[in-house]
Amino acid sequence: MEQLVRDARIAQIYEGTNGVQAMDLVGRKLPAEGGRYLERYFALIEAFISEHRGDDSLNEFVQPLEMAFERLQEATGWLSRSAAENADEIGAAAYDYMRLTGQITLALLWARMAKTALAKQAESGEVFYRTKLKTARFYMQRLLPQTQSLLTSIQSGATSLMVFDEEEF
Repeated sequence: MEQLVRDARIAQIYEGTNGVQAMDLVGRKLPAEGGRYLERYFALIEAFISEHRGDDSLNEFVQPLEMAFERLQEATGWLSRSAAENADEIGAAAYDYMRLTGQITLALLWARMAKTALAKQAESGEVFYRTKLKTARFYMQRLLPQTQSLLTSIQSGATSLMVFDEEEF
């Protein structure tokens, strides 16, 4: 029984750690140095999209990445504007913003892997590269669309979270 309790405890620690990391991302990292970190991150994504936008062989990977990246930019702008008016917006959006950022980062990595796999598959025809492409397609079609719901959650604001009184907890 004690082992089960210890094993289940990790879930609470994991969730708390994610919350702390999310608050650090939106509260410290985004505004740090006038947003320079965010600009470099965005520039990396924009460069890949711009370089491969017209490549028909990569379109099925670049187009979803670009749409999701637009959502991230929209969420970032919304959060910046809203947090200037109400500091509670930072905490309310932090976890979803971190997930959104993570999904975009993974999409960029899968698009890069797809680019390599397409080139290598043409040379070798190995199953490994076909599998990479199938997995990249799965990510782009099944997981990346979650960015829309994350954007919606972020933009729903802090009001529904902040209506609870302290004694209601």
